[in-house]
Parts: sequence; structure tokens; C-alpha cells
Amino acid sequence: MLRPESIEPEPEPLARGGLAHAALADTLEGLRERTGSARVSTARLQLARELLREALARHEADFPLSARAERVPGARRRLQSDLERYLRHAAAESSPLEPRWLEVEFGFDAEGPGTEDANFKGARGGGLPALDLGGGVMLRGRIDRIDVGPAGEAVVYDYKGAGVTPAARWLQDGKIQLALYMRAAERLLGLRVVGGMYQPLSGADLRARGVLDAGARMQLECVRTDLMDTAELDRLVHEAVQLALAAARQAQAGAIEARPRTCAYSGGCTYPAICRCGR
Repeated sequence: MLRPESIEPEPEPLARGGLAHAALADTLEGLRERTGSARVSTARLQLARELLREALARHEADFPLSARAERVPGARRRLQSDLERYLRHAAAESSPLEPRWLEVEFGFDAEGPGTEDANFKGARGGGLPALDLGGGVMLRGRIDRIDVGPAGEAVVYDYKGAGVTPAARWLQDGKIQLALYMRAAERLLGLRVVGGMYQPLSGADLRARGVLDAGARMQLECVRTDLMDTAELDRLVHEAVQLALAAARQAQAGAIEARPRTCAYSGGCTYPAICRCGR
């Protein structure tokens, strides 16, 4: 009845995500080296596609797309098609932002440079300290991309598969990763963060969803309901940090209990047919 499965995450989605992240980072870094800008535009789209194919071939051995050889060609082609489609979408957007930091690690190398190191470029390999959330709770992570506008304003991006969560549901769904990354970019890099966006890499709708400070008056395409005033955005990030702190305190106290309303990944009870918890 339980249909027990391995507790490890599915390897194929993880490999696909890892390869997509590595390939996109190399593609944007290659654009910057070749043209002086990592921004995908119509004029640079063909070059971006060539760099993407090279990056996928270069990193595929590090992220095996399947343990079954017959599945690999289809998975490879599907991923390449999705990423090329995303590049076309990015080129058509004409974003005013410049991708400046790619795959920014923090908390993995305690001896790396801090915010005072103006020469730190935030490339893969770490270097930033962990983020102190307060109360003895330290956070580490990897930010997929940070784009910067002409006035120094920054927007944090996190790549996702097909489903993204709008900011209005971050707290109630517990999807606070991006809000925490926004705080990390502010504290560790000294940036004025005016937005955070989950960027889907596949699916019918490639529009980024998240939150954008309406007061920044940034000419960035987004869903209207993702616009917030500055005070509302600050409150959202603050409440996300408080939610993370509460979860950390529960973990430290060993407060493990049945929570059928939220025990499944997307909410609800994982095993309703046998659950005997009344809450």
C-alpha cells in the first residue's frame, strides 16, 4: 500500500537541472568574453546557441542524463531544445539588465572574500561567507544568476523546470528560497536588490515569476501582480527570513511531528489512506 521508494531524489531530474545550470552559466560567460556583454539579444542569439551546444557537450559527462543508454539521446535533445527556446525567449525580452554574477556560491568557503572585495566577480567556485540569519543560524547556497541594471539595481534569478511560484504564495507554500537569496545578495555583495524571479526553463509559459519593486521603475517585463511597493517587498523578505529561522529552531529542538496538511512536496497528505493523524 505504501509503495516504498528510495529516499534519494530522482537522479534524472537532478542531472538535467545540473547540466542546464552549468551550460547556461558557460553560455553567458562565453557571450561576455566574446562580445563584452552576457546579455542575450537578437543579434547575439546565434552565437549564444553555438556556445550552448558546446557547453552541453563539455559538461554532459559530469551530469549523466540517464543510467539507461537508450534514454540519453532523447533526454539530451529535449534539454537542448528547451534551453534554445529559453535563449530565444530571453533575446525577445530585450531586458535592460546585465547578467553580472553567475552560479554564486556562499557559505562553502569560509576563507573567501567578503563584501569588501570589489574585485570578486561571483563566478562558480565559492568565495563568499555564509549568510548569518541571526540566532546562530547560518545559511549557505548557490544563486543561479544576479542581473544588474544601469543604476546598480539588482534582480536575483533562480532557474526552475516548468513550474514557478508567484510571490503571493511564497510564504504559505514555504517557497522562500528566492527571498533568502535576495537577502544574501544584499548582505554579502552589498547590492540594492529590487526583485527576485523564478525563471522556468521549460513548459508553455517562460515568463519569470516572483517579485519586483514597483518603486524602482525598472523597464522589465513581468506579470503585473508580481509588482510590489518597496515596503511590501521588504516585509515579504523579512517574513521569509523569520519562517526560515522558525524552521531552524524546530530542527534544532527535534520538533518532528505528523503534519498531514504539508507532508507532501506540493502540500497535503502523502499517505491519506493510512494516515491516522487528526490534524
